[in-house]
Amino acid sequence: MAASPTDPWQWRERLLAEMVLAPAVESVPLRRAAGRLLAQSLHSPEDIPSGPVSAMDGFAVRSQELTGQGSTILPVSADLPARPGQVPPLARGTAARIMTGAPMPEGADLVIPVEDTDADPEGRAPARVRIGAEASREPGRHLRDRGEEIGRGDVLAEAGDRIGPGLIGLARTLGIAQVPVRAPLRIAVVVTGDELTADDAHQAEGTVRESNGTMLAAALTADGCEAQVLRSGDEPAALAEVLADAEESADLVLTTGGIGHGAYDVVKALLGPRGTGTSCFVHLALRPGGPQGAGRLPGGTPVVHLPGTPVGALVGHHLFVRQLLPGGGSPPHAVGLEDPTGLVARSRRREGLVVLAGRLATGPQGAPLVRLLPGRRLAPYGRADALVLGGAAACTGIEDSALVMPL
Repeated sequence: MAASPTDPWQWRERLLAEMVLAPAVESVPLRRAAGRLLAQSLHSPEDIPSGPVSAMDGFAVRSQELTGQGSTILPVSADLPARPGQVPPLARGTAARIMTGAPMPEGADLVIPVEDTDADPEGRAPARVRIGAEASREPGRHLRDRGEEIGRGDVLAEAGDRIGPGLIGLARTLGIAQVPVRAPLRIAVVVTGDELTADDAHQAEGTVRESNGTMLAAALTADGCEAQVLRSGDEPAALAEVLADAEESADLVLTTGGIGHGAYDVVKALLGPRGTGTSCFVHLALRPGGPQGAGRLPGGTPVVHLPGTPVGALVGHHLFVRQLLPGGGSPPHAVGLEDPTGLVARSRRREGLVVLAGRLATGPQGAPLVRLLPGRRLAPYGRADALVLGGAAACTGIEDSALVMPL
């Protein structure tokens, strides 16, 4: 008697728990870091600003030298633009004209905005300045203290964060020239089957053009991995040699095909209970893509086994493999259905999980929608940008909606 199918969500959780991939770390120049994932938390090596600076165009003064009421007239003893060079201390009883970003002179503890004075904002520094009665006398106003923006040792970004323009600008501001990033995962795709051919032009009788390796390599490359495709026939000894070659340079190995219930299912024969017993094979309550498997190769490299049908391999990759990669892909979430009756009609087998090809769109009120694409097997995935999950295992609890995984 056949065992009950395994819950796809439980299989997904099991793989996520057992197959923790640890990419190597490499240091890259800041200019080549955009889009990469940080391998370690990034900390500030210094304070920003490195000392007190003006936050306004105006006049640096000692707050205690301003009269409590009415206006104050002070001679102007210095003109301080935002440029390199030493800044002399503020002479007592005077003001220094100062520009935004310029270092504060020693002794000054307040900046009076130019609009609160009688000075010409664009003219030469005046000999004296009248500070209006409405100007704030509070010490510390309109200046930025040392480390106010960023303190030495502050966390700029966490490990696993994707490096964007903002972080690059921040790192450049702090003089960080190299950043530690996760090296691309190296993934080998091993395609099995005597009937498969790489010949694009001619197809002999009984052969099938191999597409799974090319398709999965493209998906892996889009997720920032380095992918290679290897082929094997249906002899266990030959497959063992191919897997040994794959394991030498891969962080993860994927196989496609050879995991069904037939007499020539080479992957199961080599690695299943009648072989090494190092991989577990299950049949999920999932269509397409019910046959799945996972385990470890002799050298300890994790291996995930996907079905041989192209649509089963693609669905298995997005449901089970992609979550293991840096970034992890987008988790399933509820999206409104453009035509709710279509999902019911095309997933009549209600038990388990039914996966259909969809295309995301925007509804009349701006809300996201998904529509099912017509066609059978792999054909609708030529235009798909989402998996639409139906069946009893994909109930959202929201009327006229479905669980969706963007591709």
